[in-house]
Amino acid sequence: MIKGYRIAFLLLCLVLYCYADDATSDSSKTTSTQPTWLDKLKKDLLTNYDRNARPTQYYNVTNLDLKMTIRHVDIDEENSVFSVYGWVKMTWSDDKLKWNPADYGNLELFRCNPDAVWKPDVVLYNNARGSDNLHYGQTNVIVYNTGEVLWVPPTDYHSFCELNLRMWPFDHQTCILKIGSWTFDGYKLNLTTSEDPEIDIGVPNNEWSIRKVTTDRNTVYYKCCKEPYIDIQYNVTLQRHSSTHKAIVVSPAFVIILLALSVFWLPPQCGEKIILNGIIVLIVTVFLIYFAQQLPAMSGHTPLIVTFYSYTYYLVAISTILSVIVLRITRSKQCHLVPSFLKGLLDGCLGSVLGVGNAAPFEDDKEAASGELSTNLKQYDWCRLAVLLDRLGFVVYLIIFVISIIYFSL
Repeated sequence: MIKGYRIAFLLLCLVLYCYADDATSDSSKTTSTQPTWLDKLKKDLLTNYDRNARPTQYYNVTNLDLKMTIRHVDIDEENSVFSVYGWVKMTWSDDKLKWNPADYGNLELFRCNPDAVWKPDVVLYNNARGSDNLHYGQTNVIVYNTGEVLWVPPTDYHSFCELNLRMWPFDHQTCILKIGSWTFDGYKLNLTTSEDPEIDIGVPNNEWSIRKVTTDRNTVYYKCCKEPYIDIQYNVTLQRHSSTHKAIVVSPAFVIILLALSVFWLPPQCGEKIILNGIIVLIVTVFLIYFAQQLPAMSGHTPLIVTFYSYTYYLVAISTILSVIVLRITRSKQCHLVPSFLKGLLDGCLGSVLGVGNAAPFEDDKEAASGELSTNLKQYDWCRLAVLLDRLGFVVYLIIFVISIIYFSL
C-alpha cells in the first residue's frame, strides 16, 4: 500500500515538472516575440505605403542629389562600349517616411529593402545593353526620421562611346555617361549633383587610366513635350598606357625606316638591295596583319601608325623598282651615251650636292687605259647616274620619313 502511494507521488511530481517546463517555455516564447520599436515603426510607415507613387503632392518637386564613385573602367574597342563599375550615392526626401523619434524609443533611422520604398527611375540614357536597365544592385536604403532617404547601390554602367583611334597607341578617349529619369520631367524630379565624381580605383586597368572627369547638368526640351527633362552627364577622359605598344609597334617602325634608308647606301650593282627590300616587305606585312587583328575597322579614324606602315609598304615597292633600274644600268653594257639633260644633272649642282659630280670610276672601268676609252667612259657615266638615283632616293625617302615622324608626334 505504501509502495503504491510512492508511485503516485512520483507521477504527480513528474506531471508538475512537465507543466512548469511548458509554462517557462511559453513565457520565453512570448518574451522573444515581443515587437521592437523598429517593427512598430515599419508597420506604421509601410503598411499603407505605395512604393510606386512619388511620395509628395503632384505639384511638388522631388529633389534628387547624385554623386558617383568610380572604382574601375574599361573600354571594349571592338564594340565601342565604355564600362564603369562603382557606386552611385542617391539622396532624396520622402514625405511619407517622417516620424518623431521620441515616439519610437529615440530611433532616428532604419534600413530596409529598396523594393519596400519609392525609388527614382534614374537610368543610363546611352545604355549599350538595349532594354536591360538593371544598373544597380539590391542594397538596403537608409531612411532617416527627417524623411531623407539615402541609397548607395553598386553600379554597372555600359554606355556607347565614339572612339577616335587616329593617334593610337598614344590616344586618349572621352566617353560620356548620361543619367536621367526615364518618366519624370524636371517639374517632378529635379536632378542635381553637389559633389564632383570621386575616383577610387580598386583594380587598375592594365591599358587605361582616368585622366579627368567633368560633370554637366543639362536641361533638354523634346519636341513631344513642353516640360524640361534633366540629365547629369559625366565626361570621362581616359589615357591609354602606351609603353607596351611603344615596344611592340613604335620601335620596329624606326628599325624599318633605317632598313629602308640603308638600301640606298648599298653599291648600285649589289643584288642584295632587292633581298633587303623583300625582308622589309615581309616585316610590314606581319605588322599589318597584327593591326587587322588588334584594331576595329573604323571609317575615318584610321590610326596614323597603321597609315605609316601601309604607306611604307608602297614606298618599299617603289624602292624595289628603283633598285631594279639601278641594277639594270650598272650590270648592262651601255651602247648609248647618257642623255644630255641627265648628263647636265650629273655635272651640275645636283650631282655636286649628292657627291657624284667627280665620282671615281668603278672597278670594272679601270680598263679605260687599255684602249677602250670611249666605251668605258659611257659605262662610267651610266654608273654615275645609278649612284645619283640611289642618293636622290635616299634624300627623298629621308624627307618623307622625317615629315611622317613629326606629323605623328604632333
